[in-house]
Amino acid sequence: MANKLNGVETTVWARGPPPNRSCGETFMRAIYDRDENTFLGRTPKRWAIAITFYLVFYAVLAVMFAVCMGGLFYILDDKKPTYILDSSLIGANPGVSSRPQPLDFVVHYSTVNMTGHDFYIQDIQDFVKTYANESWFNSKKECTVEDNFGYPESPCFFIKLNKIYGWKPDFYIKDFPEDMSADLVEYINSLQEIERQQVWVSCWEEYSKNNTKIEYPWGRGLPGRFYPYLNEDGYISPVLPVKFTPPANTLAVIRCRAWAKNIVYNKSLKEPSGYVRIILQVDDDTAVNTTETSKE
Repeated sequence: MANKLNGVETTVWARGPPPNRSCGETFMRAIYDRDENTFLGRTPKRWAIAITFYLVFYAVLAVMFAVCMGGLFYILDDKKPTYILDSSLIGANPGVSSRPQPLDFVVHYSTVNMTGHDFYIQDIQDFVKTYANESWFNSKKECTVEDNFGYPESPCFFIKLNKIYGWKPDFYIKDFPEDMSADLVEYINSLQEIERQQVWVSCWEEYSKNNTKIEYPWGRGLPGRFYPYLNEDGYISPVLPVKFTPPANTLAVIRCRAWAKNIVYNKSLKEPSGYVRIILQVDDDTAVNTTETSKE
């Protein structure tokens, strides 16, 4: 249809209705249009341009990623962390932990039930497998597999420090702090000065004095020759067992502290530091029955 606009003849085009096609024909035409020679809306030339663009684009991304990762692994040391001690998130104050680790924070069993403490024995056995080839560990006579680690009457708990790369303890050799227990000071003074290079351990009951018997069958410290930890092959952390014999049917809350000048001790329960708590209850039904019989 012709028309004149400002004296110039123009042609006005009107969009006609689309061809009446079935759904199948419309779908197939969207896949391949014979009239336009397009596949999925693109001509072969446009497909070639698009594919070439994305191939080059992702190839460049892959090269950039490889260069970045290569540079990262080049500057990283697989043995030593980039940030250590105070410059790291872990810090320079090692945590104190113990084995066995109960499921509900309380080691609780009965001496009458001979299988009630099997879980704790198995937990320690799994833990000490690492030390199977260590002569210093195998030479001990108490708190071993042979005596069931003292269970059930006098269970042993293994105290250790968490590993921190490069941390070296500053030992208490003399000039002891005022809050160090007298028995530990006496023990340290009984040693030669060269033998005092140890991280000392002392345990005591927190709240009530239940007269829990506390023994240190392997000594009172973690030997200094194991420090610093430098991620060497075959390195294992030193451990120190402490044996407890609590009164029957009584909850004993025991705190074990590690002593070194650069171990920060914070006795708060919200932000504990420098110690581990051990909650222990050994039930003995025979003791209860004997007491009741004597009262009668």
